[in-house]
Amino acid sequence: MSRLEKILYPKSIALIGASEKEGSVGNELLKNLKDFKGQVYPVNQKYETLGGLKCFKSVVDIVGEIDLAIVAVPAGAVLGVIDQCHQAQVHDVVIVSSGFKEVGGDGAVLEQEIKSKIEKYKMNVVGPNCLGVLNLDDKVNLNACFAPLPPQKGKIGFASQSGALITGIFNISHTLEVGFNQMVSLGNQVDISVNDVLECWADDKNVSQIALYMESINEPQKFRKVATKTSLKKPIIALKGGRSEAGARATASHTGSLAGSDNLANGLLSSCGVIREIELRDVFNSAQVLDKCVLPKNRRLGILTNAGGPGILATDSASSFGMDVPAFSEELKDKLKKLTLPQASVKNPVDLVASASLEHYVSVAEEMLKSSEIDMLLVIYLYITKKHDTELIQELEKLKKKYPTKPIISVFMTTPEFFERVKKEMPDCSIPIFNYVDDAVKGFNVLLNRQRFLKGVTEKAPEFEISAEKIEKIFAKAKKEARTLITTKESLDVMKNCGINTPKFASVLNVKDAIKQAQKIGYPVVLKMSSKKVSHKTDIGGVIVGIKNEKELEEKYLALENKLKENNLFDSLDGIIVMEQVSGGGREFIAGINSDANYGHQLMFGIGGIFVESLKEVAFRPCPLSLFDAQELINATKAKNLLKSVRGKPAANEQQVIESFLRLSKLVETFPNIKELDINPFMIDEKGNFVCVDSRIVF
Repeated sequence: MSRLEKILYPKSIALIGASEKEGSVGNELLKNLKDFKGQVYPVNQKYETLGGLKCFKSVVDIVGEIDLAIVAVPAGAVLGVIDQCHQAQVHDVVIVSSGFKEVGGDGAVLEQEIKSKIEKYKMNVVGPNCLGVLNLDDKVNLNACFAPLPPQKGKIGFASQSGALITGIFNISHTLEVGFNQMVSLGNQVDISVNDVLECWADDKNVSQIALYMESINEPQKFRKVATKTSLKKPIIALKGGRSEAGARATASHTGSLAGSDNLANGLLSSCGVIREIELRDVFNSAQVLDKCVLPKNRRLGILTNAGGPGILATDSASSFGMDVPAFSEELKDKLKKLTLPQASVKNPVDLVASASLEHYVSVAEEMLKSSEIDMLLVIYLYITKKHDTELIQELEKLKKKYPTKPIISVFMTTPEFFERVKKEMPDCSIPIFNYVDDAVKGFNVLLNRQRFLKGVTEKAPEFEISAEKIEKIFAKAKKEARTLITTKESLDVMKNCGINTPKFASVLNVKDAIKQAQKIGYPVVLKMSSKKVSHKTDIGGVIVGIKNEKELEEKYLALENKLKENNLFDSLDGIIVMEQVSGGGREFIAGINSDANYGHQLMFGIGGIFVESLKEVAFRPCPLSLFDAQELINATKAKNLLKSVRGKPAANEQQVIESFLRLSKLVETFPNIKELDINPFMIDEKGNFVCVDSRIVF
């Protein structure tokens, strides 16, 4: 049974702190509970009756079973109330009272005492410092929150760490195209967390999708497991606050310096299939689309409009999301020409022109839906010369039933009364309607992302073996020498033993051996210092590239030796590396591992090079990495464009890239004491191989 079973589906409630004082929390709760289908017991020492109900001095005085206690007393009285609830065998409690860790000091101490008590008593507690809970199921009709207005009824389960935000959303819910079924205000999450809510709603048939407002993610590893399982059953949409990074951590690691908490949160949410939104309105736009649309089979978008400008804007927006707006075949264009005015354009977008009739719209929309050349349809209507907006949405509703496998989203730029008429005349309208093409196209992208998650997350990642014993010896040697930093040579050896591609290389101690190894490797070669003290070699000129022959090698080698001696770094060397030079055509990538105290190990990938911190074109995913995560890492940044064939240079072997990510994930799974790992750069060689050119590891 879910921990929230009796909290959201109670048959009896004790309202502790009920009041007749107008405007008080206890009074608002009492008024909001008037339509509750179960029994309400007001509790307050001051009153004999409240709201026509007998009032009790204490919860202990109530005869009979109590499923849920709502606590609305001053913070200092809450501990005593918890004891009384335990005495009365009430195991499920919602604490709306404030004055705890959110105010700091004594409040934080008091909250910890409450936490200890409820753990001792094995209670299920929502809050404190929360708005309450709500369940609009007809069998329950529970409004145990003190928001002034109830929300519009629908299918969304909404959990929020901000009670005030819930109130604001409820206030405007009549203007949204979605409604709510249940709500949990999480407050300070002393016990019940978002993980518990997800577990509850995953199997609740009254909730078809879940919306979250989060400021932090407690227990990320558990969240990943629960959210992934829930996402497979129904969509989760999250608005996470705290995107800005105030004060990045000081670290020598590229990966660590980019691993801000929001980057890690974003990677975690993406890994779980959670649809993250940046704007509040997008949460409900996406909810509307997911509620009303089937998932498309592919990415081909057909656009139907009666004005050129919006069609172009929609095409641009679709392209930015990576959708395909295909040029139609001659066969399809011939069919469309017979259904349109002579001046209409039957390419994609199809522009019916301003004077198009309702019949033009309907017949062309049907022909496009019948076609095998598109997977989804965007219909844009502007009121210009003829007004048939309401009739058009009605006809689109019919077409949706006739062609149920292709999602239809609409944009209506018409008079305000259109929307009022649709609400009145078509309360069950199942076509999403937007004012702006960008919102509509983004809706298709939400559908495509969900489709990709459902398809990809169930694919099992291949298992890769790594030479764990050899890697263990490398770490053991460093540990014996009291080092946490692995040298460049050791790091490259770890990569080789992990199964990651590296260029041919050898470590040498003198110029004679350098020349000998270069002959074996083949010119051009690169020289790199490998030090037990210095990790970032380029900062002190410890890397020399483009050495074309033996003469240059001797000259550059001796110059590097002298530079290291001048900087008192020569004695810290464990050798100088002679390496095959990989020409990446200017394409440099970074991959790395960051170990975070809260989020655990995270794998990063993106555009590398010396400006990696400035560009910040990177993405993170939690380890252990799934096949879906590895594939999504490629698509998450502009690095995906550089992995393709560029200016005559070969495209990267994508399977090799994915394998590299999975092998790195296996490495930190086997050696969890790895704290930081940077591969900067990864390059693509002339054969399209993905090659680790340099590596840095701290354990």
